[in-house]
Amino acid sequence: MSETLANYVQENHAKANALDLPTWIASNPLPTICEPKYEGIRVFLFKSGDNLVVSGKIGSIYTPTSTPTVFLKVPELVRAPKRMILDGEYVSRDGLHFFDILHFDNRDLRPLPLYRRKEILSQILGGAEIETKFITAESIEEIDKYREEILSNGGEGIIAKNPMSFYGEPDTWLKIKRFDTVDCFVIDYGESSDQKRTWSIGAYDISGKIVSLGEVSSFVERVDPKKIRLGSVVEVRFTLIENKFRASFILRVRRDKSASECLMTQIPQFQLS
Repeated sequence: MSETLANYVQENHAKANALDLPTWIASNPLPTICEPKYEGIRVFLFKSGDNLVVSGKIGSIYTPTSTPTVFLKVPELVRAPKRMILDGEYVSRDGLHFFDILHFDNRDLRPLPLYRRKEILSQILGGAEIETKFITAESIEEIDKYREEILSNGGEGIIAKNPMSFYGEPDTWLKIKRFDTVDCFVIDYGESSDQKRTWSIGAYDISGKIVSLGEVSSFVERVDPKKIRLGSVVEVRFTLIENKFRASFILRVRRDKSASECLMTQIPQFQLS
């Protein structure tokens, strides 16, 4: 079951891109729905009858029996249908957050515009803590103000979404983060005589070719370097100068992502020579 659910999440979850805001708005006119960007594990909640299962993309499975702490903030869902699929994130420090709905009983809601899916989700969750709060911004200034509010409260950024978009519609969700970061994977590694480790990192271009993004040897304190191996997916903060990564360091190891998801489209300002 875990593999089947994980495959469903992997194949069906909607994705956000990393364009600059003015370019994105040119194709996604205001108003814009804005939500906090969570730094957790992308998950779907599956409900069948009274049974609840939360699944991640890489095979993580949570049930009220096996991992009751995950479901501490989940209400009784008295208004929920017998069968449904919700989209959200699991953040270890504060639990589940759901921001979209894909299915309601036998009805596929993905063709509906986002604002309508939000209405249905709100009716089901009834304002519970697990429902992701959002604003509707009427201007770029409102988007920037909301981003600054989220950042000042310790958040990582926001996601801007076209309220008229169907679920999974390309280029209709935009990540606006605190820093420039990229999810990439380790393609090689080495160790110097002083036992300092260096990892070569890369990502896939649109043709499926691996593009080298250089080397990184620094990491934040919470990262265990012994757990970074060939093929490991890592989130790297960087500064791009003359088409080269500078002052880069590893923020975290991403066990919720696979190497195949690490694409060069995350870095629209990167020009291939």
